[in-house]
Amino acid sequence: MDLYLAATSIGYSHIERNVVCQDHSSSYHYKNRTIVTACDGHGGNLYIRSDRGSKFASEAILYAFKKVDKEFLRSKRSETHIRLEILCKWNELVEKDYSEFPFTEKELSTLNEEEKELLFQEPQIAYGTTLNGAMIFDRNLICVSLGDGGCLVLKNGMAEEIFPEEEENVGNITCSMCQSDAFKHLRAKILPLEEVDGAIVFTDGFINPYRTFDNFCTSCVKPIVESLKRGEKDKILDFVSKLGTKIGIGDDVSLGIILKDKF
Repeated sequence: MDLYLAATSIGYSHIERNVVCQDHSSSYHYKNRTIVTACDGHGGNLYIRSDRGSKFASEAILYAFKKVDKEFLRSKRSETHIRLEILCKWNELVEKDYSEFPFTEKELSTLNEEEKELLFQEPQIAYGTTLNGAMIFDRNLICVSLGDGGCLVLKNGMAEEIFPEEEENVGNITCSMCQSDAFKHLRAKILPLEEVDGAIVFTDGFINPYRTFDNFCTSCVKPIVESLKRGEKDKILDFVSKLGTKIGIGDDVSLGIILKDKF
């Protein structure tokens, strides 16, 4: 059986400001299919429902990944189809939520008239979020990513970037599921499982406390992988909680990790 874990912790700055956790992570396992997600709802005045947006992003990944079967993977356009399934499902969930629960006066109270008008014209903006997910299915590893945070493949004790950093992801600026051109930025990759050991997905609050990518891989990713191999899930969960509430940069943090059952 594959080894996997997903965890989220609210950041201490959100606790201090009485802001809800805007991250969401999830995991799923059944037979030969294991999925993990890590999604980050945006901060900022306009994103008044980004906590729901990140939850819907996780749900969209699970929905799309569960539809993947062996026949699906034979298609040369399977990566494109996965991207479409995720984007369409996220928009469907957002539209359903907004139709059932229109914006309230309380939600809009911090916005000026111009900002309110923008949200009424494009309500999906309120749900803005990044998205990262990975699945081991049959003999394949499938990864998806949009926005900051990341998705790394694990191989021979090393972590490698699978998607190049987008130019838009600079500082606090990131690509988003709420953009009109989100499909262009939503990336998917299918790899033979024999080439890798697994994958790790995370939000920017998880990596930003580390000065360099190498420092992150050495001081964070490697110990987590080793702990998961030893079955020390509680140790990882405790670390995620501390990173969010005590020792990180104050942002929410989310992690999802998946390792194939044989190394």
